[in-house]
Amino acid sequence: MAEFETLKSYGNEIEVAYSPLSADIMVNEVSNELYLQGVRSNRIEPERSSRVYCHLTLLFNKMKEIVFSDALPPGENLLDYGCADKPYETLLKEKFVNHIGADLPGNKRADIEIKSSGELPSPDNSFDCVLSSQVLEHVTNPKLYLRESFRVLKPGGSLIVSTHGIWPYHPDPTDFWRWTIDGLQKEIRLAGFEISTIKTVFGLESVALQLWQDATYERLPRFIRSTYTWCFQRAIQFIEGRQPNKVTDDASVYIVLARKPNATQTN
Repeated sequence: MAEFETLKSYGNEIEVAYSPLSADIMVNEVSNELYLQGVRSNRIEPERSSRVYCHLTLLFNKMKEIVFSDALPPGENLLDYGCADKPYETLLKEKFVNHIGADLPGNKRADIEIKSSGELPSPDNSFDCVLSSQVLEHVTNPKLYLRESFRVLKPGGSLIVSTHGIWPYHPDPTDFWRWTIDGLQKEIRLAGFEISTIKTVFGLESVALQLWQDATYERLPRFIRSTYTWCFQRAIQFIEGRQPNKVTDDASVYIVLARKPNATQTN
């Protein structure tokens, strides 16, 4: 029977047995075979009192911009690689008929189980799009993860990656990487992809406010925390509203849309 522990993440306590996306890609010291059981944040409609309200809201808005743009062609099959509870399934259904989740054994929402080697059981050139949503920072081997994404995509297929730049440590159950805008692009290109679009969440001012809020939140009396959070989130909302389309080098999240070259381009 799995041992459970309680993790605190932005004021929410969840009981977990393991984390999404492991096998050889994500390794847990206790187990590398079970999916993390627990309640996750609502990425689509976060509560106004959430400490990450602006972060999740802006992330969803940026994802919508990519999904509804001409740069993302529609297709039949999308792979949600490290799917957890498939938070963006409804959104991606606007472009893709089938939303297929891949994760560790134990995730009832997953349609595909990742092999113990960290590889996918899917054949080459089998998907029109791969979605990687807040997963890359948790994988032990990003190069392997991106290579597998490239392998299972059809020529001309799309990759959507969102992952962290500047952000607090958040083990799920481990937390390995943070990216710069240049470093993330380099890794994606080394895997063989061509980058089409880059979007970001938060500029440096908002990142600073978010980090200060998170660093001080637990030190406050409970009766003032919700008001404290509201003030910080409102300030971030105001700052981000001034330049909603700005791409910053010092973001909390980078969202990259890339494509696998057509067969004629790879020869």
